[in-house]
Amino acid sequence: MPSAAWSAISLAAAFGAASSTFAVASPLSSRTSVTRDVGKRGEYITVPIKRRNPDTLARRDAESYHRKATALRNKYGGTAPNAVDSAGKPVRGKKRQHSIDMTSYQDSEWYGEIDVGTPASGFSVVLDTGSADLILAEPNCQGCQTNTPGYQPSSSSTSSTAESNFQIQYGSGSASGSLVKDSVSIANYTQPNQIFAACDVMNNIVDGTISGILGFGWQSIASSGALPLVESLWKNNTLPEPVFGFAFETHTFYTNSAPTAPGGSLTIGGLDTSKYTGSINWIELDQPVGYWSIPLQDISVGGTSLGISDDQVVIDTGTTLIGMPTADVEKVYSSIPNSRQVNLQGQTGYYAFPCSQTVDVSLSFGGQKYQIASSQFNAGAVDSTGQYCLGAIFALETGSSSAISYIFGDAFLTGVYSAYRFDPPAVGFAQLGSGGNANTDASATSSKATSAAPRSSTLSKSTTALVALTVTAVGAFVLA
Repeated sequence: MPSAAWSAISLAAAFGAASSTFAVASPLSSRTSVTRDVGKRGEYITVPIKRRNPDTLARRDAESYHRKATALRNKYGGTAPNAVDSAGKPVRGKKRQHSIDMTSYQDSEWYGEIDVGTPASGFSVVLDTGSADLILAEPNCQGCQTNTPGYQPSSSSTSSTAESNFQIQYGSGSASGSLVKDSVSIANYTQPNQIFAACDVMNNIVDGTISGILGFGWQSIASSGALPLVESLWKNNTLPEPVFGFAFETHTFYTNSAPTAPGGSLTIGGLDTSKYTGSINWIELDQPVGYWSIPLQDISVGGTSLGISDDQVVIDTGTTLIGMPTADVEKVYSSIPNSRQVNLQGQTGYYAFPCSQTVDVSLSFGGQKYQIASSQFNAGAVDSTGQYCLGAIFALETGSSSAISYIFGDAFLTGVYSAYRFDPPAVGFAQLGSGGNANTDASATSSKATSAAPRSSTLSKSTTALVALTVTAVGAFVLA
């Protein structure tokens, strides 16, 4: 558990009594060009998105794969199947209570821009549904690169600082600093008094021009105890609809001198029907809410059911890989011809298959099946020979004290449109395409889907005005 886990009460005491805070809509940053479409749903605002040139990213290899797997394990308190401590004793998963461990930028390659402070300064942050805190680097922070933009509270006329420190430690990474309160904007939405962490130490968390992490999880898992930004916008009745959605784009490596390229879109306050076809298949979350976690009903390989299911699968945009218990991982790869187990830096739980082979893996949620694209399941060559490639699914052991054993990241999410609804709480998926139905009406109630009995629902089309945000993203899982 982080050394400073703040409750809502302690935060209120730290900042003192204050008048009620309401989120308001503000003009879009002058740095952003927008297009507007006025129709039955009202004004639809689209912010063009960009993606860092793939040539600026490291090519996928076994080392980067191992780093991503290790970061995911750290994030959820997990270990490798055969991990041992310095005394040679098996390492067990850490217990997690209302807090999570942060992941590094190398494991979270989709990012967007927010504006913070007065006057406003823009910062690129990882978009992470697997966490709930907003953390930003301060200028010249320990562990940051020289080109990492930093937030300086003293430079903002609207900032205030708590008289207590904030600290998160995990694995080989750490972040520490102060909890501050300042104006934070995302697209044309502004939260005037958002609480977040301004960190003078950011070891193994930020990289390059990425300044921090923006968590989209629920307040109950926030290490700071603060209400997350988008949840604040919803609770203050600022959003036209209580939803947000992701559509990721992926690319192969190419020789393009341009510094950025398209990377996908995030829509807040509605769903972008031009990104998917049909209706959203909503699956309700169990109460109380924390992670965006839903029941997995099955995994199939080559059309054959493996009988793998679980009631709590975390949908995590801040993770590129897919982590599952060892026994289920073995089931998956035993159904993939010519696959074999490999060791990475002395750890097991990883598998590879012939790079020339097409792999057909599908996941079932809410009574519908969703295929993982073979190009996304292929996580890159094991070595320079290029004969065997790593699979995106790897073994994650979180220990008996953790309720989280399955984490599905961008290897799956790049192949679907994923939607997240606050009221009633639900995660939804749709097939990528265009001309979809905006079935986000929160006045209707979704049926719950369990891992044993598929039950889901499709809601009526909403006529609420939509304000959409699309943000910069770096494509993950880019094949050489």
